[in-house]
Amino acid sequence: MNGAERRQRILEAEELAWVVLRVANRMQARGSTARLVVPRAPEVAYEVGVDLEEDRFLAAEEYLLQRGYVAPADISLTRASYYTITPAGLRWLERGPVTP
Repeated sequence: MNGAERRQRILEAEELAWVVLRVANRMQARGSTARLVVPRAPEVAYEVGVDLEEDRFLAAEEYLLQRGYVAPADISLTRASYYTITPAGLRWLERGPVTP
């Protein structure tokens, strides 16, 4: 993979992660102060139009964690991974993903 292809894949991952976070925030956090979300929830996948089993959906969740846009929430209600949207994540939602 050359540099241009790699850059394109990074931009696509960032854009998908932003959409996933935006949808999870809108559907799950609903304006709460805790901002608890489950990025890989079925309703988020459906709304985004990506199959939950796709590698790129998991990559979007990893992208959010690595960049500090979400942080693990210390909640063990179910087998799902709960996260809280960080202040950096809220700023990123307002700013939007990088465009080429």
